[in-house]
Amino acid sequence: MNNRRFMRGLLHGLIYGALLVAGCSALAQDTAEPNVAAAAVVPAHGMVRQGQDLFLGARRFSAGGPACNSCHNVVNDAVIGGGTLAMDLTETFERFGAEGIIETLPRKDAPSPFPVMQAAYQGREITAEEGNALVAFLQEVYDKRATQQPNDIRTKMLLAGIGGVIMLLLLFSLIGKGRKRRSLNQEMFDRQIKTE
Repeated sequence: MNNRRFMRGLLHGLIYGALLVAGCSALAQDTAEPNVAAAAVVPAHGMVRQGQDLFLGARRFSAGGPACNSCHNVVNDAVIGGGTLAMDLTETFERFGAEGIIETLPRKDAPSPFPVMQAAYQGREITAEEGNALVAFLQEVYDKRATQQPNDIRTKMLLAGIGGVIMLLLLFSLIGKGRKRRSLNQEMFDRQIKTE
């Protein structure tokens, strides 16, 4: 019975550990600066960085709206992964341009044309400065799209999970090293034999 409990506890520990390691690995961000590429209009680096931070949620919107990557994704080495609820924004700058992107953002004077964004940002509109920073980031994403690799978070999570399971197995093997090798029933049987 104790062996069953131990094995069940071991299995639960392995599963929870693997999930914990995989989750922590998935949340780690690559902080390397993106490569600089030539663009028709090069936005200021500080503006691009501010837009990236707003998109990822590293910097909160002044009115408290949700981060863009909770629903959207872009192909950029600085972005680990984003949401799949809404469209990928990698080529948005080409399709809409700066003015078109600004028009889709929820502002005090004009709500977003998208109902989900209207609901998410109701009472939490994006300021003009934040909108310009997002446009600068999306322009940089578009300009560098050919040199960026799409992030496959599933593979990273799988590898992190396998690594976590291996580490937990090693840990449990060290913990279980000093356990008794024989059952208590065998010891009682051996004592009975000796006394007879």
